[in-house]
Amino acid sequence: MRPQSTCLGDEKVPRNVARWNERNARVLAGNIHYGSTMSNADKDKNMNCWKATGVTPGTANTDFTIQHSLGRIPLTINGQDTNNGGLVYRGSIAWSKTSVTLRCTTVSATYNLILI
Repeated sequence: MRPQSTCLGDEKVPRNVARWNERNARVLAGNIHYGSTMSNADKDKNMNCWKATGVTPGTANTDFTIQHSLGRIPLTINGQDTNNGGLVYRGSIAWSKTSVTLRCTTVSATYNLILI
């Protein structure tokens, strides 16, 4: 469910504003999430985030780059998991509106991560 961007009807009528607020409250009441898969095309994804999966380089602490379509520089990695306990962290190249450079503390880690 996505929030309604505008009030339907005349905004000067209190009942219209109340209905708009009720719809937004329903959306926000536990309905904000990343989606049900690691796909960025999830129909139930309603957050501005980018999900990525892959395998890190065969050498620990080596830069690797992920392309994203956020249209802005991500703030941070919001969630991550790896198959071998590796920790994914910022690489040596500044993040941009289209890509992030990361490193991992272990070799060849299969990862899932969420950029926000």
